[in-house]
Amino acid sequence: MPKWSLNSDFSLIHNPSSVWSYGSKPAGYHVTGMFSLFTHLDPEPKCCSEIVAWFGSDNVWYTHGLGVYYNTKPTNILMGSVIFPANGIAMHPSNDGRFSVIRFTAPKAGNYVLDATFTHIDTCASHTGVYIIYNNLITLWEIGLAGPEDSKSFKTTDKGISVKADEPIDFIVGVGLDNVYYCDMTLARVDIHLLDLLENQSGFPIITGSIGFVLGIIISAILFHIYYRYRENRRNANVGYQVIN
Repeated sequence: MPKWSLNSDFSLIHNPSSVWSYGSKPAGYHVTGMFSLFTHLDPEPKCCSEIVAWFGSDNVWYTHGLGVYYNTKPTNILMGSVIFPANGIAMHPSNDGRFSVIRFTAPKAGNYVLDATFTHIDTCASHTGVYIIYNNLITLWEIGLAGPEDSKSFKTTDKGISVKADEPIDFIVGVGLDNVYYCDMTLARVDIHLLDLLENQSGFPIITGSIGFVLGIIISAILFHIYYRYRENRRNANVGYQVIN
């Protein structure tokens, strides 16, 4: 059963890396907007070099915020008003409304189970928008975070969702209802697994139904044959009785 974890799979070298990509979408277009890859990874330059971030070509630390951030250490780190959990990944939108995006691209067709949690980690947090978008077409989830430490979770059913090979699922953080970007640092935890054939229950009803249909025909034929033989035996018995009399 293939599994992917945003935290354990985080790359300090490549973007994209395996199934994950880090980037952005333009303001106002969290669903259909064009996805732009971040281009470089930088360590925090003042106090906390253990915190690194993927940024676009127009951004560095303390410019406009847009990025995907990672705590490389297995311990919590306090950076200003932000508490970065151990090995945590956080997302922050831009001052011009652009969305921070982590994209999962399905390596093969199948049913995928998604399990995601987003949490405010800035002590001055107010409003933040969180979205999960399938294939630049369908909003799977849209929620607002409000206030410090607010946390919301999303999980598909155990059957997952059907995804074709190379189709993307975007996990997105935006400015939210207040349209203010500062204090929007949001922890993202995303775990995904692809159901194998035995787990994919969606195929079973068809198989079971087909077997039941065939068995029904066979049983009906047997019962009809028994009934037919019974009628024939009764008819022959009656004829024999009449001849004897």
